[in-house]
Order: sequence, then C-alpha cells, then structure tokens
Amino acid sequence: MADTIKKAVDNATTKGKRVTVKLPRLPGQNAIQGEFFSVNGKNYIIKRGEEVEIPEEVAEVIKNADKAEEYAMNYVSDLNNKEKEKKKELDL
Repeated sequence: MADTIKKAVDNATTKGKRVTVKLPRLPGQNAIQGEFFSVNGKNYIIKRGEEVEIPEEVAEVIKNADKAEEYAMNYVSDLNNKEKEKKKELDL
C-alpha cells in the first residue's frame, strides 16, 4: 500500500517525460539492491532488478553516473598498467 501511495504522489508531483529503466542486480546475498538518486531536491530510491518508470532527468543522472564510473575504472586501470611497466623497466 505504501508503494501505491508513493507512486501516486510521485506521478502527481513529477511533470514531464518518464522513461523505463532497469538497474542490474548486484551479486551477493548482502549486496544493497536499492540505489539512491537525488535531482533538484527530489529523492528517488530505485530497486535493482526491476523495471521502473522514472522522470527523464533522473535517467540522465543515472547515465552520467555510469559514464563517470567507467571513466574512473579506466583511469585506475591505466595507472596500474603504467605502474607495472615502470616496475618491469626497473626490474623490480
């Protein structure tokens, strides 16, 4: 019942286009299966593994977060590769 009320309030207060997204579930029994997002003072918790309709601006935040995470992972990978090359050059 609380979910129904929350959806009704969310639909009433959010104007504009809505999109359907599905965040992948995280492996592991203790993994957190809800993701928190905040856009313009409105907070959203999106359950992983289920299709949900969200405002377009929230979907854009998710997309940008994915890009930032990918960039960070590539950056760390590049640093690790450079460190390995340096060690190889120095015969460590």
